[in-house]
Amino acid sequence: MKISSTYKPRPIRCLGLLKHAEWILKVYSISYQNERINNDELILAKSHLNNWLSKSQAYPLESYHLATLILHEAKEGVFANINWWIGENMLQNFVYLKKINDHNFKLYSEGGMATCVWEMAIWWHERNSWVKYILMQNEKPNVDEYLKDQLNIDI
Repeated sequence: MKISSTYKPRPIRCLGLLKHAEWILKVYSISYQNERINNDELILAKSHLNNWLSKSQAYPLESYHLATLILHEAKEGVFANINWWIGENMLQNFVYLKKINDHNFKLYSEGGMATCVWEMAIWWHERNSWVKYILMQNEKPNVDEYLKDQLNIDI
């Protein structure tokens, strides 16, 4: 096995909550070279939300209209990793990529791509938050606390 480069931490920033139609999204930024992604990439990703979130109808499971959008500026371009909770305890996930010289995001996960090691930190945080505020309080899930529980990692 040959690994081409040594792992280096990347800053993770929660950019806040985004309300889109009936959805609330936690928006995260990861960048391999900056403190956060370029704002133009965020604007472009927002323009795709109607299409991306329409995929929530793919399964006959309840969706709670709570999503996480991770925008990750990587060497290949900007990955948009969007997922939402369905069926109480599962994530439905799609990955899109806007290559460096491209002008738009294209579906990247049709071959099974899910997430990378930096994005997994956010997934782990969101998993723990979902368990703590939603599943462990199943009689009265605390969506407000779940939404307030956001990850920020300095390098």
